[in-house]
Amino acid sequence: MREQDDVSFDFDVSVVGLGAMGAVMAQALLKQGKRVAVWNRSPGKAAALVAAGAHLCDSAEAALIASPVAIFVLLDNSATHQVLAMPGVTAALANRTIVDYTTNAQDDGPALQALINEAGGRYVKGMIVAYPRNVGHQDSHGIFTGEHEAFEQHRALLQGLAGHTLFLPWEEALAFAAVLHAHAFTAMVAFFEAVGTGERFGMPGSKTARLLLDTSRFFIADALEEAVCRLEQGNFAGDQARLDVHADAFAYIAASMHAQGAWTPVFDAVCEAVQQAASMGYGDQDIVATTHAFATGALVQKRTID
Repeated sequence: MREQDDVSFDFDVSVVGLGAMGAVMAQALLKQGKRVAVWNRSPGKAAALVAAGAHLCDSAEAALIASPVAIFVLLDNSATHQVLAMPGVTAALANRTIVDYTTNAQDDGPALQALINEAGGRYVKGMIVAYPRNVGHQDSHGIFTGEHEAFEQHRALLQGLAGHTLFLPWEEALAFAAVLHAHAFTAMVAFFEAVGTGERFGMPGSKTARLLLDTSRFFIADALEEAVCRLEQGNFAGDQARLDVHADAFAYIAASMHAQGAWTPVFDAVCEAVQQAASMGYGDQDIVATTHAFATGALVQKRTID
């Protein structure tokens, strides 16, 4: 089989699946001057892209043949397998790279890689850490795994969808994706909780939200930077933010919110976690030492015993 570099293609990239994310990806690539081929089960979704210069393929097979790399942005893993089972697709995978942005389960990616490799293609699993409106933004992040050589060959193209690209081995990529989403969405829900609690104190939600955003930008970013430095250095000296001092302050904050009838499950969990870490002997260390309690699973063990 010939290598991709030895083949002349009519297009730079194909986008298979034109839902909210797929359509935005295709649009971003067009704006960057890429020659884009597209395919979707419902051709009508491609009208705006065709008007912007994209080429609408009449089949998934044609979309794969058109370009050296095809971006899959489908509904789920089942939809991906349906596309791969369409007429001519297996043969068209030869010497093609599939970059799969479809959300699927932990074991689905390696299985898809094996299937595509068997057909002579290469597989890269991708995830963009951004809402669709920020696809193509220089500050967006893309996380990738799968076949490193294929990723490197198409890195420049993928950076057009997310300015920062990070490649990790399968196990690390899956782990990081899980904890990243847990962290991000916990932070979001904590923000919603704080805004709602502000209303219990009589503050308009919109005002509380704006004040929280404006006053916490530097504080939270600085605290996380401090945490990263301490974890990298193994330095948990309690010279900035002692854990036991925070535990006592958190108890007062929680009491004041409960007195207003606020429902604060996120902050209540924070209080429990910090108290547990203090009881484990980390009280005189920096609050970052709470990481040790989570890493040992101490909180889960405590709840099981209780």
